[in-house]
Amino acid sequence: MKLFFLVSVFPLLVLSPNPIKNKELLKRFYDEVYVQWNMKTADELLSPDFLSHDWENDYKGAKGFRKYYAAFKNALPDAKYIIKDILADRDKVVVRWEMHATYTNSFPGINIPPTGQQITLKGIAIYRIENNLLAERWVVSDLYELINNLNNQH
Repeated sequence: MKLFFLVSVFPLLVLSPNPIKNKELLKRFYDEVYVQWNMKTADELLSPDFLSHDWENDYKGAKGFRKYYAAFKNALPDAKYIIKDILADRDKVVVRWEMHATYTNSFPGINIPPTGQQITLKGIAIYRIENNLLAERWVVSDLYELINNLNNQH
C-alpha cells in the first residue's frame, strides 16, 4: 500500500507548480528587468514563445519583449517599476505594480507631446509560468488616469 501511494502521489508532488518559487522568479524579473533594465535577464527568464496578450502578435519571445521595451525606454528613460503586491497560485503569479517615469519622448499610441512630465502608471499583471519560464502575461493598467494626467500637465 505504501509503495502504491508513493508511486501515485510522488510524481504529483514533483511536477506540481511551486507558487513560492514562481513568486521569487517574478520578484527577480521585476528587479532585474523593470528596475535595472537588464535585458539579459529577460532573455533568460522569458520562454521562446512568451506572449503578452496586450501586445500585437509580432511581439513574441524575448525578441518581441526587447522590441517593445526599446520604444518604452526611449519615451520613459528613467522608468522604474515597484511591486506593490504579489500573489501566486499554482502556475500563475499576479503582480500589482506602479511605474514611475519622466515622459521625455513620444510613445506609439499616446498622442500627447512629451514635455518632461512626471508620470505614474498603475496596473496588474498576471503571469503564467511554464518550465520555470514566463510563458504568458495579461496586463490591465490605468491608462485613462495616465492620459488624463498628461493632458492636465500639458
